[in-house]
Amino acid sequence: MVKVGNESVLQNSPESSNEGSIFSKHRIKLWYGGRCYDSDQEEKLLVVSHCDTDLDQTFSLSPGGRLLHQRSKKCVVRLAPDSSTLGLGVCDDAIKFIFKDPGFLQSIAENGRVLCASQTSDTESSKANLYSCLGAPISLTGCDDTASRVDIIEESSFLEERKHFINVPFALNETCDFKACGLNDPAQPVQMIRPIYSSRCTKVYDCVTVVTKTARRPYLVMRLAQSIRDIKGYDLRIISYDDGPNDYPEEVWDKLRQFPDITYIVGDEEDMGISRGRNLALELVKTKYFLLVDDDHIFNAKSNLEKMVDILDTTDATLVGGKFKGFPKFAGALKFGHYHNRQEFAVFSGYCERELPQFPHCEQCDTTSNIFLARTQPIRDIKGWSEELKIAEHADFFVKMKAYGLKVVYCDDIEVINEQESPQERSMSYQKLRYDSGRKHRMFRLMNSRYNVNGLFWCGSHKVLENGDLQCLTTKHKIGYC
Repeated sequence: MVKVGNESVLQNSPESSNEGSIFSKHRIKLWYGGRCYDSDQEEKLLVVSHCDTDLDQTFSLSPGGRLLHQRSKKCVVRLAPDSSTLGLGVCDDAIKFIFKDPGFLQSIAENGRVLCASQTSDTESSKANLYSCLGAPISLTGCDDTASRVDIIEESSFLEERKHFINVPFALNETCDFKACGLNDPAQPVQMIRPIYSSRCTKVYDCVTVVTKTARRPYLVMRLAQSIRDIKGYDLRIISYDDGPNDYPEEVWDKLRQFPDITYIVGDEEDMGISRGRNLALELVKTKYFLLVDDDHIFNAKSNLEKMVDILDTTDATLVGGKFKGFPKFAGALKFGHYHNRQEFAVFSGYCERELPQFPHCEQCDTTSNIFLARTQPIRDIKGWSEELKIAEHADFFVKMKAYGLKVVYCDDIEVINEQESPQERSMSYQKLRYDSGRKHRMFRLMNSRYNVNGLFWCGSHKVLENGDLQCLTTKHKIGYC
């Protein structure tokens, strides 16, 4: 077993190379799109389906290579003797499969050709659009690095990773009638804590640790540390995780030593992902609060940590965020619903539920930018960021916050500078990890699959309807899937 995020994923081992790995009651999840193998309603065809936490969608692979669909107690067979389409039938007719790294269910044809279980389509859609289409049949085809690749996920691990979604109450109405709609209700109002129960932080550097994930950019982490020193007149502890596996020359470490409060850790993986790097850093935090920033942030005179600490010291908010200087307001509401004729997830930037009268310029929102101060233990308790999402992790993190009833505050008088590198300055590794379009679209698809929606979009302007729903007037960015 190896870990992908918090999910246990089965891999082939050398001692079982003749038969492949054997598994029992595991989900078969599409590597590219995150959706699951399951039967159709008649339990006849094997198709691409939403991963339903309320439904047994598990399979077992026997030592003899039979792939059993647990709910129906049927095995995976050819739909007809001369058909490549896969269905469910009596186990005497089962196809013999083996599981091969990095994630292929293979079968050997009579002519010796190696075939793979793959998602297919009978439409003329482009290859990029066919992946993970709901209801798409699973067939035996030539092995494709994307259409054929799957993760085999242990059921208990799968359910643990989606625990925040399992417990969402159904809150259906005429405009939203699927499970994720239960996440639409706003959090309870932020409450002041009675002074007798509050523990005040008198020195920011005693109760705040900076957490940042970098990708082969130690000089940006040092620039961040220098800006804190210049603006605040003191150093903050910084924990930064970097992608590996290569170490840096001694001259780089000499420069890092000029900032003794930086804990700089180079990982073993070339692409550990933003989420895993943050979670690893969070494990090392010893202060009651942590400040989440990106490595290309710079403090200025409006980076008001004292106000952020004051809000967490005196209210029951879990997180308080700021903004990027010169950027439009990103903080807003997160909503699920029927938009663009399909189930979608929407970010309504600019809409926040209520103001905080005790703190001018501050509002209670669902989400804020990647500059925030948060309580350390509550974020650990919800397992931090979902490690399946190496990038495009932001919205999922705040949906999880909302699912657990954790309260978010945004203050528009708190800011940092987001000073990115020029394209010419970016390292090849960062360019590959951050700007590869295929990788980015895969992560957005995985995020969609976590809540069983078919698209997401960012709303640029909106209006509030009489029933309290939000109507998007202009869409800034839209990503839709079949």
